[in-house]
Amino acid sequence: MAHRGGKKRNRCSTSPARKGYGLNYWGTQDYNTRLYNYYRDIMLKMATNRFKWINLPKSCNARYLNFILATEGVATIAFPTKMRGMFFSTKAVLKGVPNVYDEYPEWESFGNNGWRFDCTPANGVLVWDNSTRFPIMESIDLYATELVHIRMTKNMNRFHQQIPFILRGPQEKKYDMENLVKQVAGGELAVIGTDGMSAIETVALQTGVPYIGEALAADEQSVWNRIYTMMGIENTPFKSERQTEDEVRAQKSPAQIVRLSTLSCLRDACDKLNSRFGEYLDGEIGVVWNQDNISENWNLFHNDLALIKTMNE
Repeated sequence: MAHRGGKKRNRCSTSPARKGYGLNYWGTQDYNTRLYNYYRDIMLKMATNRFKWINLPKSCNARYLNFILATEGVATIAFPTKMRGMFFSTKAVLKGVPNVYDEYPEWESFGNNGWRFDCTPANGVLVWDNSTRFPIMESIDLYATELVHIRMTKNMNRFHQQIPFILRGPQEKKYDMENLVKQVAGGELAVIGTDGMSAIETVALQTGVPYIGEALAADEQSVWNRIYTMMGIENTPFKSERQTEDEVRAQKSPAQIVRLSTLSCLRDACDKLNSRFGEYLDGEIGVVWNQDNISENWNLFHNDLALIKTMNE
């Protein structure tokens, strides 16, 4: 939820220290953490590049503003009362008691370096990431965990295809047997002296575990499609033979509705900034959906603010 009372939230903890691992890497817990951070990083990059600000004051930082919106759910664009017109885009520490519509009359602009100042509608606005006011990071955490589970299931399924046997031997050879299994699982040549091997028996194991790579790949793609929808990014799911074009097109509608949830909140903040503080702005502040990944000219054809800005340049 929102950043309250100055308490800092560690949303993006650093990944574990690198330990020098390769194909024979065996640290499951550390691997899971790295994999989780990998998926979270991809989704956070997507979340922070979904929209583009237009005419944001030069003293603001769009990258940081988008990051705070994704991780905290709310940010502020405001100026200190003694520095009128010098806007800062920072975290927002909500203060006071909200009104009947859950709107806060006062808050604090808060920077990680200790920079802070009091805010009211007279010197700033609150910027909410979406209409429910829950940070998208909450969903990113859930989906990253789900993707890790799928990947670990895929790894285990592959493992059973690699090692259809068990080793049996005396207790004093346990270390040698564990190393043999690790080497084979890691794709290495497994070598042991004949004296040691004579005490170890290889037993064929019919695991009966089928390879389900295609099913898991489809499962993972289904999760990614839900992630895209959650972020308001249009996605085209796999079209079955019985699906009509209208049915496939209808599946894009939820993403468009979610996108509107974000854009309506951001544009509401832009309207308040323009109406209250227009005299301090270089131009009308706006925000558009970032579609540069589809076409460089997409904004020119679909976003009036971007078109007007280009015509005036």
